[in-house]
Amino acid sequence: MQQHKGIWVAWGSGSADFLVTNSKKIIKVPPENPTYLLKRIPLTKKEIENYYHGFSNRVLWPLFHLFIEKMKPKESYWNSYRKVNKKFAQSVLNELENDDLIWIHDYHLSLVPYFIKQKEPEAKIAFFWHIPWPPWEIYYTLPWGNQLLEGILMSDFVGLHTSSYVSNFMNCAERQPGMKLDTKKKTIFFKDHKTKIGHFPLGISYKEYNQLAHTPTVSKKAEKLKKLYGNKNLILGIDRLDYTKGILDRIKAFELLLEDNPKYREKVVLIQIASPSRNKIEEYFTMKKEIDEAVGRINGKYRNETWTPVMYFYKEISQNSLLAYYKIADIGLLTPLRDGMNLIAKEFIASNDENTVLILSEFAGASEELTNAIMVNPYDIRSIGRAIKTAIEMPCEEKKQRFLSMEKKVKKHDSEWWYSNFLKEWERVYA
Repeated sequence: MQQHKGIWVAWGSGSADFLVTNSKKIIKVPPENPTYLLKRIPLTKKEIENYYHGFSNRVLWPLFHLFIEKMKPKESYWNSYRKVNKKFAQSVLNELENDDLIWIHDYHLSLVPYFIKQKEPEAKIAFFWHIPWPPWEIYYTLPWGNQLLEGILMSDFVGLHTSSYVSNFMNCAERQPGMKLDTKKKTIFFKDHKTKIGHFPLGISYKEYNQLAHTPTVSKKAEKLKKLYGNKNLILGIDRLDYTKGILDRIKAFELLLEDNPKYREKVVLIQIASPSRNKIEEYFTMKKEIDEAVGRINGKYRNETWTPVMYFYKEISQNSLLAYYKIADIGLLTPLRDGMNLIAKEFIASNDENTVLILSEFAGASEELTNAIMVNPYDIRSIGRAIKTAIEMPCEEKKQRFLSMEKKVKKHDSEWWYSNFLKEWERVYA
């Protein structure tokens, strides 16, 4: 936004967001020295419930993460989703000038390209899809699957994180009447419109994380934490509290490790940090209760005066604290059941050094890049336990070799690489 002096169109989540905007719901950011504009879109309580909590997070989120049984496809949700997407499109159209590039992000806004092109057929639109794209057999369980795909394909350029998501996307398009594909060029033709598809794994700002992790503030915080835990092997899991993250299975895997390997008792600690998420949705209450019970059971069974096997924190933590936890961890344990990318894995590498091991789910998008992590099937809790044992016993030279290989990729494919690559390919569409 800063680089292009653009307009960011976003939902305003409370009345305070609108107190600072002008009559067009726009605020200059930052106010003292503006570099871009932020335009807020007001949503009613009913729209928030049906469009956001409803269709986006009770229908699309579970479906695209392969949890069909959790999907709640209601007509009222869909109608609200359409209405809000139309509202976003109109807000964009009100600001649109010649040769503007419109970059739409994520599953909340998949119909926006369609509504924009209805009014402005020549509008230049790209779409980036940040969550996984499922196989066609899963996707078409969505009653409105055809309309959703058609909405996205009114974009001129569509980006996803991985090559496997691109394959799934193309397969879904292939099964829809009226769509023609050039699989070699990753192009889809539909209703006299051409859409190019590509994969662009999202990166992080490696330089920023690496520098912050080595500031005196973070280093002091890390030293204090390390003293608190003593001379233990520290295993770290950090996630939003979400059923897609595999937190409960991870905790059970750690319990199995302690059962099967008495020699590790009092020598390892699992630190699990879960930040609150979507706490208005019932499934999340149930999951939190199950995690609380599992942590209580393990600690009740094994804890003594000098050792608590599982340190579980259900809270938001500051960036400095997050970086300090990254730095003290001997093992990063990230085992989502399904994840679009998992930037935590990349942050963990950028903030750490060569004595660290990363254990990563093979169903996280990041696994296509971070191939030197120890890969696990997150549904196989014994394999997670074995991976932890492997990580603890891994020779220093192997740790170093694996870490440096991953660090090189995280450093090279950072957020700037992602953005400039995407933009370059998008502009090529119009060449």
